[in-house]
Formats: sequence, structure tokens, C-alpha cells
Amino acid sequence: MIQKLSLALLLLGFALIASAEPLPVEYFFKNYEFSQVSLSPDGKHLAAIAPVGKSRNLVVIDRTTMKPLAVTSLTKRDVSSYQWASNSRLLFYVEEDGNESLALNAVNIDGSKPRVLTKASRGIQLIPRYTRMVDRLKEDDRHVLVASNERKAQFPDLYRMDIYNGRKKRLTSNPGNITAWGMDWDHKVRVATRQIVAKDKSDATAELLYRETEDAPWKVLARSKLGEEGTGYAGFTPDNQSLYIVSAMGRDRLATYLLNPATGKKELLFGHDEVDVGGPSFSPRDHRALAIGYVTDKPQIHYLDKKFGEIQKALDQALPDTVNRITSLTDDEKTAVVIATSDKTPGTYYLLETEPKLKLTYLAQVAERIKPEQMADMKPISYKARDGLLIHGYLTLPKDRNKNLPLIVHPHGGPYGPRDNWGWNPEVQFLANRGYAVLQMNFRGSGGYGNKFQVGAWKQWGLQMQDDISDAVKWAIKEGIADPGRVCIYGASYGGYATMAGLTMTPELYKCGIDYVGVVDLDMLEEWDTRHDREGGITAWFHRAIGNPDDPADAERMKKTSPVNLLARLEDPLFIIHGRRDPRVEIKQAEELMNKLDDLGKPYIKLIKKKEGHGFRREENKLELYRMMDEFLKKNL
Repeated sequence: MIQKLSLALLLLGFALIASAEPLPVEYFFKNYEFSQVSLSPDGKHLAAIAPVGKSRNLVVIDRTTMKPLAVTSLTKRDVSSYQWASNSRLLFYVEEDGNESLALNAVNIDGSKPRVLTKASRGIQLIPRYTRMVDRLKEDDRHVLVASNERKAQFPDLYRMDIYNGRKKRLTSNPGNITAWGMDWDHKVRVATRQIVAKDKSDATAELLYRETEDAPWKVLARSKLGEEGTGYAGFTPDNQSLYIVSAMGRDRLATYLLNPATGKKELLFGHDEVDVGGPSFSPRDHRALAIGYVTDKPQIHYLDKKFGEIQKALDQALPDTVNRITSLTDDEKTAVVIATSDKTPGTYYLLETEPKLKLTYLAQVAERIKPEQMADMKPISYKARDGLLIHGYLTLPKDRNKNLPLIVHPHGGPYGPRDNWGWNPEVQFLANRGYAVLQMNFRGSGGYGNKFQVGAWKQWGLQMQDDISDAVKWAIKEGIADPGRVCIYGASYGGYATMAGLTMTPELYKCGIDYVGVVDLDMLEEWDTRHDREGGITAWFHRAIGNPDDPADAERMKKTSPVNLLARLEDPLFIIHGRRDPRVEIKQAEELMNKLDDLGKPYIKLIKKKEGHGFRREENKLELYRMMDEFLKKNL
């Protein structure tokens, strides 16, 4: 049994005073002090991303002295993420001004021997070029295995890379239809996902492939067409004989199974009746499966391993007001990094020692300036759409107020796959701090609720998906939460589309709107996506999920549900935000919108940044955006 948890916290020595006054924009949107804290494989060092000057850089902390050392010195770009390549060397990724292509770099833990291993692409591409580590190779401190799509955008090859000079040796060449590779614990490529597209690009099939050895022929373990329940690879058992898979075959929601590929026998390990579940996490020591994550109203975890299940219970007893997760674990399992988060805090990092007894020590707050008692509660809600479908979401109310409030309706992006979750959201807390209620909804098409919930929303842009959002507004009004005369809609990407659809299709519901990197023209989106698709898979999916302009019925529907064609109905104040290097929703969408608004003589305000993409990342640009949003909402709500 686990011994009693010893909690050693370095407490801050000042009083925390809640304020009724609006907090500065910087409070919510300045770069965090620490993020992505992790341990080296041997546990002797910690690494994190932290602001150094005006950029986010990579910092290494020697655990014997706990003194931080900035090992990168970027001034105009940020380190977006990093990985431990060995105990003494780190790989880190730097984005090229918004286009989502990442340069792969390496540096030693003392800042020596920095090297650009692969450069970022300069152009704007729907599928950016990448090279990323997929296997650390514990037994080799000079090389890692990487996946790279430098030859074919959608179909990566596997390479052995020298982490000091960037030289690569191709291990597995992609025949032209493999979208992902899977390796066993001996670094042998034995699993692959294959895409087969119909000649007329009307459909596509995904196949999960397996082979007993790297010299053996591939065999198909599972097959699914567009819109059908699929199967994905999640890892090997420690003996490399069986597979963990995540599948919805024979059921609507993804569950985790253990599959014997020799016999085809499949054993259910964990599933949930209401939501999809993910694949397992694994021990770095002996590769046993540890836990499976999933999200209901809040994040949940199901433990397969008794030891770590008991550790989780002890963590939750010591930190009862937060969601507590192990995010980094040493190779010997003796030390871990834990982050404790909630809807009111971006989190606190702790160091967890698991032997000889559990000991939890405070490391750092993600953002020391953010005081949970000044933040608002995010509460799970649900309501019935007009056709009776149950929709889940979240409602955040300003502190000490709950009736007849100005309301911000905040639909998420995607739309297929992503969903809104309970937890820290700086935008939501910023808006609540300004006195607005914030309503988020997982409209049909959102991820995590099963295949029918998602596929049932195909070709429903501006139709049932938009109805779900409108019904959320009506629910909030009926409940007395929202003042019907003070409702604004704000979203990014698909949420930007939903914003413009709401303002033009149901203008009576809204008093203003904020369109952030949003789609306004479905034909233009189709042209952008299919132009960058040489293999046909994106085209097949787009035509099935959103629409095919060559089909008369689809063409008419896409025209009627493209907000750019409905701007004569727009009467509300509008704020348009976009990055010129956006690789997903091209800047032409915003330009067409603004040109037509100009032709109609309809006013709007805008914020267009040259070196931003699908969402602003530079700190100064984010601060400018939210200051403008603050003033826009004050004026119009």
C-alpha cells in the first residue's frame, strides 16, 4: 500500500485580494511564466518554456541547484514545444511566422552546440512540412527516429536522425498511401494506417495494417470507409505480441481493446456509454499500459495499473480542488511532474517522488499573477435542441451575478473532432471578468460524443449545427440568464463561420459579432482545400462532410449557407480578425468579406496581422486583439 502522502509546498508570502474592478488584459493574455515543464529521462534536470525577453524560450533547471538557465535566446519567434532527445540534449520546435511549419532545432542542456536540424517552410501550405521525433532510442544518445513529410505532404517517411548534425537515413519509404506508422518497443515498424481513395475521389477507405516482422507481408486488421466507425492503433504490449487499439467497430463510441493479431481475438479493456475514450499511456520503464483518459463533463481517467491508480488517489486527496495529472515520468518511474489545474487556474506544477514514499513538492505556478478566487466558475450545462437531441456545454457567469446578463455565445472551431472542455480558458475568464456570461456548446458534429453525433452533422453547416447554437441562446434567455437585447456571438475558425452565419441567418438573436479567422465562403474553402490535395483524401472527405460544388444540390446549399452571400441581412457591429499567413482559412476569406461589406456600405472594425496565422501567437498581437475586443464589447453590449 502507498504510504501517506507528504506535501511540501513553497507558499507565496502575500495576501490574495479579490477585486471587483476589471483586471488588465495583460493579466489574462501575457505569456505564462512556465509551461510544458518536464523531467529529463534520468530525472536530473527539468525543462520548461518560459518568457525570456519578449519571446518564449527553452529553460533548463539542474535539480541539484534548482537554478534556471535559458538555453535558447530567440528574440522574434517563440519556442512552441520541445522533447528530450537524451539526458543531455533537447529538440525544440520554432514556428515560421504563423504558417504552422516548424523548424526542428537541437541544443544541449547547458546551451552548447545549438543546431538547426531542419528548417521551416517559407510558403503557406494547407499541410505544412514537418520533421518530428517519434522515438527517443534510449540506447543511442546520438540518434532519434523521426517522421518527415518532406517528400509527400500527407504521407510521411521514417528516418534515423543524428541530433547533432541533422543528417537523416531513411528507414521506411512511404509507398504513397500510408498516413501513419507504428513501431513496437524494439523500434521495428510493424503497424501502418493506409488510405485508399476512389478514382473519382467520391470515397476513401482507411485500413489498419500489421506485420509480424519487418520482412513479413502486411495484413489488414480493420477497414472502414468515410463516415463509418473506425479503428486506430494505440501501442504494443510489452512483449510486442499484441496491440492496443481504439475502435468503434460494432459500437458508436470509441473504446480501448487488446487485440491479438495472430488470432483476431479482441478484448474490451475500457469503454464508456456516453463519450469516446482514448488510447492508453505507457510506462517508460517496462512499457505496461497505465491509464486511459476521456472527457465527460470534466476530464476523467481510468487506471489500468494499480500502482498509478493508488498514486492518483493520493494526489487527489492532497489536492482536492484541482484536476491532477502526471505529465512527465522518468525512465525508472521514481520521479514525475504533476500539474494541478481547474477552471479557475492554468495550473501549478509539482514534483512527485514515488519512492521510497510519496512526496509532493511545489515547483512553480504556470502564471503566478492569476488568483483563483478572482476567477469565475465554469459550470457544465445541457439543453435539448429543437429536434430533441441533447447538447452539452458550459456556462461561465461573472462572479456574484446570474440573471439578465449580457451574453457572449462562444462556439468552438473545427467543427468535426474538437469539442469544448471544462478547465482553464483565458478568453472565457477575461469575458466573465468584464461582466459577461459566456456560453459554450458542443453542437452536433463536435468530437468525443460518438460517430453518429459527429457524422450526423455532415453537410449541416448553417443548418442543424447552427440551430444548435441558436437553441443555446434561446435556452439562456428562457432560463433568465441572458438579456435578450444584449447577446453577442464570438468564435474562431468554424466558430468564426458560426458567428457570421448567426449574424446573417438569425440577426434577431444578436447585437454584435466577432469573426476570428473565420470561414465565410464555402466554395472558397473547398477550392483552397482541394487545390492542396494531390492524393484525393482531403477532397473525398470535404465533398462528403461539407459539400461538392460539382453536385447541383450541394452547390445550391453551399451558396445559401455561405455568410458572404447573405451580408445584406447584416445590421450588427462586426469585428474581423485574421492573420495573413493563415494556412487553414486563407486571408482571402477575410478580404472577400471586407470587400463586400465595403460595397454594401456596412461598417466594421478589423485587425489583420502580416506575420500571424490561424490564431495570433505573438504576445504583443494577442494583447492588441483583446484590448480591441474589450472596447468593441463595451461599446456594443
